[in-house]
Amino acid sequence: MWQSDVARELGVSQSVISRLASRHRTTGRVCDRPRSGAPRVTDRNDDQYLRTYALRHRYATATQLQAQLRDVRGTRVSRQTIRNRLHRFGLNARRPLQVTPLTPRHRRERLQWAQDHVTWTMQQWSTVLFTVSGHLAQK
Repeated sequence: MWQSDVARELGVSQSVISRLASRHRTTGRVCDRPRSGAPRVTDRNDDQYLRTYALRHRYATATQLQAQLRDVRGTRVSRQTIRNRLHRFGLNARRPLQVTPLTPRHRRERLQWAQDHVTWTMQQWSTVLFTVSGHLAQK
């Protein structure tokens, strides 16, 4: 079978098949060779701990996960390493929503506003424009 036939069958370019065939003739294998780079700073147990902790504490930030890994496992890593591991696990890093906590006064005023407007008709509501900032404006 020709390289071009194999390439067409696998849906890759002929150069890919040529390169793999050449690598197989040279090394007897087709898998990638080890790459250079810094050694991993976390081991399998660190990664498993991080994954488990992140799943149990879904809203923990990378900074919080970094501190937890350092305190419990003694492993010092950057926040970027934490994000890389979460991404590899299929967990996206989350940033907690920054909101101002409601005071008792805010709660009372919200309740009063809702009670004042509970009987409004669709016609009355159609004149109100809700904005992204949360303010109300008349149309």
